[in-house]
Amino acid sequence: MTARAIATSEVHMSETPSETTATQATEAAAWVASSVMRVSDVDRSVRFYRDVFHCHVALREPDAALLLAPDGFQIYLNSKGQSRRHGVGPGGVQYLMWATESEDELERIRLRLLAYDPATYTHVENGVTFVEGCEPDHRRVIVAYPGPNLLRRELIASRFRGH
Repeated sequence: MTARAIATSEVHMSETPSETTATQATEAAAWVASSVMRVSDVDRSVRFYRDVFHCHVALREPDAALLLAPDGFQIYLNSKGQSRRHGVGPGGVQYLMWATESEDELERIRLRLLAYDPATYTHVENGVTFVEGCEPDHRRVIVAYPGPNLLRRELIASRFRGH
């Protein structure tokens, strides 16, 4: 299921005072379609995302690349120096999390990730199996099974609460 398909499906929210109090059927006006990452070596990062997640290169320039994940999600990689824009700092995306449709695919990805990061490990929390490792610039990569389209999340995993 693509990010667009997930965004237009029925959304179930918990009934707490700070959140939506009813089930909502929504037609999303916007959805997450891309990620932009500064990397130290574009070629090395292209190989990583191609080998581990089967992304392919849609566009390539000397210091940048646009990768497409199998579901169409876009990953922009660039290796330019620090941003000259005021206020652009280390904040932003903390993890890029992926999901699989099967345990077999999760295991295949685990093995491919292990070739890049021997410290890759697997853990289970709240019925979800997570494979975690690092990409070439040492950012965490997390892959989950089942994905949120297969198992509704009831709790936020402790890993995502900043603990």
